[in-house]
Amino acid sequence: MPIFVDSEIKVLDEDAFHEFAHQVMGIIFSAHNECSRLIEEAPFKNVIQRRCEAAGISPVRREVQIVVTHKNFSKRYYMDLLLGCALMVEAKTVERLNETHLAQSLHYLMLAGMQHGLLVNLRNPRVEKRFVSTSLDADARRDYEIVDGRWKEVDAASRRLRRTFEDLLADWGAFLNLALYREALGHLLNGPQTTLRRVPIFDGDRQIGMHDVFLLSKDSILALTAVITGIDEMRQQLERFLNHTRMRCIQWINMHHHQIAFETIR
Repeated sequence: MPIFVDSEIKVLDEDAFHEFAHQVMGIIFSAHNECSRLIEEAPFKNVIQRRCEAAGISPVRREVQIVVTHKNFSKRYYMDLLLGCALMVEAKTVERLNETHLAQSLHYLMLAGMQHGLLVNLRNPRVEKRFVSTSLDADARRDYEIVDGRWKEVDAASRRLRRTFEDLLADWGAFLNLALYREALGHLLNGPQTTLRRVPIFDGDRQIGMHDVFLLSKDSILALTAVITGIDEMRQQLERFLNHTRMRCIQWINMHHHQIAFETIR
């Protein structure tokens, strides 16, 4: 299996989720009120686990492992708390929840095949909470369109990139965390060593510094993005970047919801 979750998973409908989440949030509020908000993340999670078990919730699992594989690539993730095999709780102790925390939670939900979860921040005087939901199951993530009118297979590395990425999409679907696809491509195309290489940046004939890029070949670069708005502006920026290198092209893959665009910048 390309995605393995080390637990049974029960998918809740929206009403059942909110009923369960309401119960759990009461436990979290109680723990937060009685404990110092300066406590670190791991002890807070232990308190939540202990109090959920005392409330009769079973099973309560900590650090539930999710393993994502493709050929010889493997990536492990750990869900903070899984309650009753049905409710994911991601607990943070940070100044403020941000879009990165939300994206991580959505990523875990999709990998686990779940639709709803809780994201909470326990650092502030009042518990900060987000309900996290997605309708993108495995089948929906594989419902995408490939657009390649601007794509040129300029070399063998480009052909291999496209074949490898389409294989990943067929295996995992779209919409997952961009870093996962980048890491998988780096491993599958270039082996376990990092694919980032420093290339010179020029202003006219004068070198002005170095920049890390994902090299496909000696003179081609990979850019993998998930740009939703401002696609034309991103294309312009990639063109400008390329003009300040000695590279031949940038092979750009943009994951725009259900549309996967392959484009060559030259």
